[in-house]
Amino acid sequence: MSEEKDPGLGVSFQGQVKRIINADGSYNIKRKGGVDGLKDLYKTLIHISWIKFIGLAFAYYLLVNVVFACLYLATGIDQVAGVNSEYNAFLNAFFLSIHTFASVGFGTIAPSGIWSNVISTIEAFVGFISIAMITGLLYGRFSRPKSKIRFSQKLIKTKHNDAEAIMFKLVNCRNEILLNSNIKVMFTIDRKSTQQDFQKNYHRLELEVDSITFFPLSWTVVHVIDEKSPLKDLSFKELEIRNAEFIVLIECYDQTHQQTIMETHSYGHDDLVENVKFKRIFNASNDGSIELHIDEIDDLIPLD
Repeated sequence: MSEEKDPGLGVSFQGQVKRIINADGSYNIKRKGGVDGLKDLYKTLIHISWIKFIGLAFAYYLLVNVVFACLYLATGIDQVAGVNSEYNAFLNAFFLSIHTFASVGFGTIAPSGIWSNVISTIEAFVGFISIAMITGLLYGRFSRPKSKIRFSQKLIKTKHNDAEAIMFKLVNCRNEILLNSNIKVMFTIDRKSTQQDFQKNYHRLELEVDSITFFPLSWTVVHVIDEKSPLKDLSFKELEIRNAEFIVLIECYDQTHQQTIMETHSYGHDDLVENVKFKRIFNASNDGSIELHIDEIDDLIPLD
């Protein structure tokens, strides 16, 4: 059983660390004094959810137009031509701002005084820059490569070829084939089964198959628990006490984005179950094609 060097996740801690990487692949790290949020606005806007992104973009759009509407009002509504008498002064100024910011120019309302024209000139430039920035962010969000690889919720310990093994399953949810897929699994565990020792060991697990050329179906990743395995003679209780964790890194070539993508995942000791096996989730249909049942990836069958 050979121990790996620190892969960059840290070996010595002043307190107990139960998990280094979360189940969704994010790092269980709270950065203090780092560059994030408004300090790293581009990354934040690229990675937030679509609902938040659209909400922020619309809020910015409204805020800018309200500000310029107030500026038009400050110069006097008499410097605006085509004022609709059915609307109050603010609504007229707001709609003028909308037309100017978006470069719509319907012609029904327009600046007529020197100061209102100065403000509309500035707003047209702000609108041009804003549209360019939002377009760039939209392109960045759409072009950012992101896999749709789904991992089984559980890691299982089961019989395998007259031995024991741990396994997990993953599947490509997209209707495309990932190429040249390579996978690594790192096992980390506290060095001693005491609550006072916060040193971690890292082990690279040997896998039966660690690379495949094509990835159109499911892939069951298997580590055989033999004499060389770091899992040899470790009980479920010891795995829990010593905060065992299985960190997965998969690397594939995505034909859609024409570039390599990477995905991380983690299984904690509480994700490990035994005396079960994974259900087969693909089979041949009546017309000779292959049916893949992605939603059944977490289905487990008790061992006989």
